[in-house]
Amino acid sequence: MLKWLFTLCAAVVMAVIAMQANAADLIVAVEGVRNGEGDIRFALYDQSKEFPTGEKLKGQEENAKTGAVQTIFKNLAPGTYAVAVHHDENRDDKMNLGLFVFPLEGYGFSNNARVVFVPPTFDAAAFTIGARSMAISLTMVY
Repeated sequence: MLKWLFTLCAAVVMAVIAMQANAADLIVAVEGVRNGEGDIRFALYDQSKEFPTGEKLKGQEENAKTGAVQTIFKNLAPGTYAVAVHHDENRDDKMNLGLFVFPLEGYGFSNNARVVFVPPTFDAAAFTIGARSMAISLTMVY
C-alpha cells in the first residue's frame, strides 16, 4: 500500500513538472497611454465566442501611466489567444461611451486589430503561444 501511494505521488509530481515545463509567460506592453489616470485593464481570451466582451480566461490591471504600461500573464499553456485592453480612466469598471456609441476611453487589441464600427474578431487579434514565453505590444486607441 505504501509503495502504491509513493508511486502515485511521484506520478503527480512528474505531471505537474511536465505541465509547468510547457507553460509560458506572456508579456503584454501597451504603448500610447495618454495619461496616468485610472487603470489599464488587460483581458486574455482563448475562446473566440467570448472575445472581446465575454468571459475572459484571465484578467489583470495595472496603474495607468503616461506612455507605456505592461503586464505579465504567467503559466499559459501552448495555444491561441487574443488580448483586449481598456484604459479605465475614471475607475468605474466600464467602457464609457459618447455620442453614437464612440468610446470615450482608450482601448486596444492584440495585433493592433482595428475597430471598424464593431470590435475586431478573435481571429484578427489572435496569436499563438508555444512552450516559450513571448512578448507582444499594442497601441492604445483614443
